Amino acid sequence: MSGTDSGAWESFGERLAEMARDLLAQESVQQTLDRIGVHAVNLVDGCEDAGILTIDRGEVATLSATSDLVRDSDRLQGEVGQGPCYDATRHHERVYRIRDTEHESRWPSTCPRPGNWASAA
Repeated sequence: MSGTDSGAWESFGERLAEMARDLLAQESVQQTLDRIGVHAVNLVDGCEDAGILTIDRGEVATLSATSDLVRDSDRLQGEVGQGPCYDATRHHERVYRIRDTEHESRWPSTCPRPGNWASAA
């Protein structure tokens, strides 16, 4: 969205307001966490899967996930102690969209490359 596209920003604002109303309508914490992932997929361009990962005393837990891919990714990141979600959670680092994982060097054990996920799963 460009700064001059006020219609797109207005639409995005409306979608955020709808999300807020939906989250407030949930009856449990787990339902709220699950809906956050759904909204992430719907609101973030290019987002196909989403989850909420926590690390407590070194143990990784997936509180919510929209797919098994997210659960498997979180498990792998916890096992090897690295990865985009792991680093964002443990080190409070911002991790932006990774477009080319084949050439990503920050997480050699967790970025999908040909054969990487199959051998780790």
